[in-house]
Amino acid sequence: MPRLEEGILEDSEIYYFQPSDFAKKALFALQHIGIFHCDERYAATHPYWESILLIFIDSGLLETRYGGRQFTAGPGDAVLIDCRYPHRYAARSDLRFHYFHFTGSSSQDYCSLIREIYGSGYLKGACSTETGRIFRNMMHQVRTKGDRENEHRISVYIHMILCALVEAGTDRQAGTRRTMDQVITYMQDHLTENLSIEDMASAAGLSRYYFNRLFRQQTGVSPHRYFNNLRIQKARLLLHTTDDSVAQIAEACGFDNVSNFIRLFRSCTDMTPTAFRGIPF
Repeated sequence: MPRLEEGILEDSEIYYFQPSDFAKKALFALQHIGIFHCDERYAATHPYWESILLIFIDSGLLETRYGGRQFTAGPGDAVLIDCRYPHRYAARSDLRFHYFHFTGSSSQDYCSLIREIYGSGYLKGACSTETGRIFRNMMHQVRTKGDRENEHRISVYIHMILCALVEAGTDRQAGTRRTMDQVITYMQDHLTENLSIEDMASAAGLSRYYFNRLFRQQTGVSPHRYFNNLRIQKARLLLHTTDDSVAQIAEACGFDNVSNFIRLFRSCTDMTPTAFRGIPF
């Protein structure tokens, strides 16, 4: 195999394709595909190109700069890059990976969807038995048949890999949502306590920093803000369903200072608790 960049070793494989006009318009069109073995000399910086790149790490480390972030992908991880935007990647150890470039009418939209699901082009833990099997099937097609006669089947394989990545990422998000739901239930059960971020993170089994970031991603607000909103929701209910005083309701909602309760209530509802109580429902 001719050497493409310094650091690509002789046991690597690469195959090039020229997609048909129909494939570029209606299919996921393969541009090139390969299995690379690289040493630490390997680095790639490509110019603008209408292409999506998917890299699956088999062993070693690949350091990547893309989308304003720098990350290092290791075994079991994948990297997804829209090659219209600046990017660079380089081997940081003896590196083996399999990859393919593709285009097509919905390729960039699919790339955006997957990046949104995973939070970036770094698809941590995205390699699976399924994606490996599909890639091997695609390589078999590439090795044994011409590009024009199998571009429809290859399009199906590409779509299957993208589908697997979406499903894996969505399942991971569902797990995160379940964790956040558990924390919200914990908040609801402890409304009368002055919960700290550490208390909430402990209930989630996460570090404070990671919990705070995930909670904001899932709810759009900080854990502290969400907890106070739950307290105010309870206060609204009590104002309209009981004859308790404002001070009693403040205490029932976990506030040890009535003035603080009134101030927070006003900031959330644009009215005082007394004015809210006077609204007919």
